[in-house]
Amino acid sequence: MTLARRVGTPPDRPHSALIHRDIALVIDDDEQVLRLVKRVLERAGFECVTVNDGLAAHEAAVEWRPDIILLDLMLGDVTGDQIMSQLREDFRTRLIPVVFLTVRDSLKDKVEHLLSGADDYVTKPFIPEELVARLRAVMSRSTTTRGLSPLTGMSGNSDILREISRRLAQNQRFAVLYPDIDSFKSYNDHYGFLRGDDVIKTLATIILEVLEESHTGQHFAGHVGGDDFVILTEPSMAESIATEVTRRFDEAIPALYDPIDREHGWIEVEERNGNRLRAPLVSVSIGIVIAEPGSYSSAAAVAARASEVKGVAKRMPGSKWVLDRRRPPERFGS
Repeated sequence: MTLARRVGTPPDRPHSALIHRDIALVIDDDEQVLRLVKRVLERAGFECVTVNDGLAAHEAAVEWRPDIILLDLMLGDVTGDQIMSQLREDFRTRLIPVVFLTVRDSLKDKVEHLLSGADDYVTKPFIPEELVARLRAVMSRSTTTRGLSPLTGMSGNSDILREISRRLAQNQRFAVLYPDIDSFKSYNDHYGFLRGDDVIKTLATIILEVLEESHTGQHFAGHVGGDDFVILTEPSMAESIATEVTRRFDEAIPALYDPIDREHGWIEVEERNGNRLRAPLVSVSIGIVIAEPGSYSSAAAVAARASEVKGVAKRMPGSKWVLDRRRPPERFGS
């Protein structure tokens, strides 16, 4: 195994004054290929770690935590598939994007390995510019998708906070909508979590459809988790989007109830103390906050204000939205 260790920087990447370069881990038992790939990637600005022993590949990935792995399919006693399986099973390396580099160029091989979890597939001999472009594209997609909600496929909490922070840093004026499902716990307890997931996915679909029908570059939607969502948009569109989301949700929800419950307009649930209560059909409450330039110190402060306004909406019956008309204090959340 040959490791091109970064001079002066240990592999755990502590904060330092050094300029960070993306690290590519290249695993191939052909020394000539290793030298060529290393030269190409270093010219493109990567830090390149090379490994010529498949048995040492997983150890190197754990040690270096690269930004991307370029992996040969055939490595003597071990295959690229086996190495990728090891990487995906280890929580320390499971999210590192993997690109296969191989002489096997049949469509069957490409499809098989892409479906098995590889992020891309590059055949030898390769064009240097194409190899670099593919690696950069895979890294970009990976950065975006790591925070996706597994239930809805929408951006998750980290990506939501990142997007709000970006808009705050750019002094943008934007609206934050915080939709939340009312009486969801009662529904979940009564029908089970699988049908509860259907309610969450229904709201996710409605949000995406509404934003798509009034498309603008300012739209963003994410799934915080559970039955909470976040929408970012232009302030002038906030109320119309909230109105449309609540209307469509109310239209869609009855179909997710059993006929007898739908006819009643409620379900019966049992509290921990044994009391039985009638819970209304689920509805959606949306809190709306307008983020003015300079008004909020952080994404967390914006989220806290939106959650507070959502709480006001939830105290009212049925689906509804509430716009925060108060002027936020100077640098709210500072």
